[in-house]
Amino acid sequence: MQALSIPMFRQMTLPAPRLIALPLVALGLGWAIMTLPRTLAMDGRAALLAMALAVLGWVGTRIPESLVALGAVLVLVLGGVLSEAQLFAALGSELVWLLLAAFVIAAVIRESGLTARLILPLVRLRLGFGVFAMLLTLMIAATAFVLPSTSGRAALLLPVFAALADALPDARLRRPLALIFPTAILLSAGASLIGAGAHLLAVESIRAATGLRLGYVDWAMLGLPFALLASLAGTGLILWLFVPRALLRQPLKPADMPAPDADQRRRQGRIALVLAVVVGLWLGAGLHGIGMATVALIGALVLLTPPFTRRKSKEIFRAVDVELLLYMTATVLMAQAMTATGADRWLAGQALGRLPADLHGSLVAVVALMAVISVAAHLFVTSRSARAAVLIPAVALPLAGLGHDAALMILVAVMGTGFCQTLMASAKPVAIFAGAEGGGFTQGDLLRLALPLAPVVTALLMLFALAVWPAQLAGLRPAQAVPDTVAMPADPPMAAPAEPARPAAMPAAEQPAVVPVMIPVPVIPAEPAVGASRPVPRPKGLGLRAAAPVAKRAAPQTVPPDLRGLQRRVNRALRPAGIRITIR
Repeated sequence: MQALSIPMFRQMTLPAPRLIALPLVALGLGWAIMTLPRTLAMDGRAALLAMALAVLGWVGTRIPESLVALGAVLVLVLGGVLSEAQLFAALGSELVWLLLAAFVIAAVIRESGLTARLILPLVRLRLGFGVFAMLLTLMIAATAFVLPSTSGRAALLLPVFAALADALPDARLRRPLALIFPTAILLSAGASLIGAGAHLLAVESIRAATGLRLGYVDWAMLGLPFALLASLAGTGLILWLFVPRALLRQPLKPADMPAPDADQRRRQGRIALVLAVVVGLWLGAGLHGIGMATVALIGALVLLTPPFTRRKSKEIFRAVDVELLLYMTATVLMAQAMTATGADRWLAGQALGRLPADLHGSLVAVVALMAVISVAAHLFVTSRSARAAVLIPAVALPLAGLGHDAALMILVAVMGTGFCQTLMASAKPVAIFAGAEGGGFTQGDLLRLALPLAPVVTALLMLFALAVWPAQLAGLRPAQAVPDTVAMPADPPMAAPAEPARPAAMPAAEQPAVVPVMIPVPVIPAEPAVGASRPVPRPKGLGLRAAAPVAKRAAPQTVPPDLRGLQRRVNRALRPAGIRITIR
């Protein structure tokens, strides 16, 4: 038997520290989550553990994000948290069909040269890259007022990115350009009422809680200044972190492309007409009732015909990123698991319970807590609409019950959900531009951007919530009609008519006997159709009215027509997230 010599030991390679640390961190996460208090059911712990391990895989390993997400979903299915029917049904969701159609439309647009023709006048201005990036951010923000989906905006702006990437003076500018697009798309969505489905949910919640009815223009007055500042701040950080100083003033170079002939010009005109019709049908969805995915599929089918493209349909379908579709489906399923098991509401309740009792009356402390929770929520709930559906009833309304304005708390919660640039799975536009042809970025680039951007967005939220939005909301209230039914202190809840009493819009400090957030529970019911468990009990000592008298009031046997209409509007807003709410 030959003895091992010291030189042989020296030649042995030790495993990398990451390979040792990652299993230890995973074991620690598993032990910590499985030993959580029994207020969280076992299914909720399993969903939370799968999400935590997926985040660890995305951040700490070089395994492709899609494989990590699919692995987490399969674990949830094998563990019984999700069913096989849910797994296969998710592949037929509206989001998948919308992205598929958008990829086809983008391929046809790029093949026709239409995007290069549209951006050529902008490139010929010979602006430095820094100035051009700021101007591009404003142009992307303007699309929020006409395109009602961040995913749709990302898919239709993808060929614009490809055309601009070819006009860059240096290849090192491709990564910051790829980061600017999803950052501006996500942070600017708050400017428009149709910018995200979460905004529609917020409007309905504000109306039910305070009687304040916000319209398209009202929402723009509240959200546009914040969205523009946040978007420009994000672009400024990208320029500072990823662009060498010598390249900031480098102008874009016009792409060398031949002038289109008469036939190509006519074809580009026909494609532009189809795109205008598609966008017009998206804007008029409330009139004709046709969903975004169906409209996009009709547009894609029309553009695949010979008058619009010279390529075969088989070649165009190769441009569809199947891996991205599977990745998006997996992240949606993970969000559904967090919601169905009540893990997201449990986390929100735990965060709410950490607020010290002596700070309940401090608006600064309450706004800071709401801002931090809403900005960090994307780490566990990857759907913007689902985040709003969790944060409004589980955090915003309980905080408003401490004596603060419910409309302000809901606004902070929803605007904070616009920040979701930390992980590839945090938002669809991030995943779309991460693997964009001619550019892209890595998970490390996202973390490098998110670390300084998250505090900036949180600080902006606090600034607007403390100095801007209170005055704007106060100015909107006198012009609004009072709530349909105002609950008076002398009238007990049991004596209310069949129409549930709504709280008054006045501050809680002026009417201490009426808490303005106890009634609008039907906005986000405690037992949605996806099977979510009830949220954790609110912390004691918050000064809320005792719930026992309300529990004794006989609930109506039939849902009022106005609540049925509210249910339909909320479900329409949550449809891209795969969530459906039933009011019983």
